[in-house]
Amino acid sequence: MEYGELEDAPLIKECPLSLECKLVDVYQMPTHNLFIGEIIATYADEKILTEGIPDLGKLNPLLLTMPDNYYWTVKEKVGKAWNIGRELIK
Repeated sequence: MEYGELEDAPLIKECPLSLECKLVDVYQMPTHNLFIGEIIATYADEKILTEGIPDLGKLNPLLLTMPDNYYWTVKEKVGKAWNIGRELIK
């Protein structure tokens, strides 16, 4: 297990981009909790950097947007969240 600056926040070595965060506050909402964090440090694999800055095009993350509940890549909508996996089962 690897750690950054915080002793109790483990890092995944194989993850190309990690944001080490410290919990600042928790807001209790009617249906869920909202966690507010402070980014303490950023760790990035050289393969996803352009001029020393993380490049989302190289990282190609899968993102979830709410409240529309869609999955996106950096360029396009991929599918409806919580529904797209049902197609794999068929």
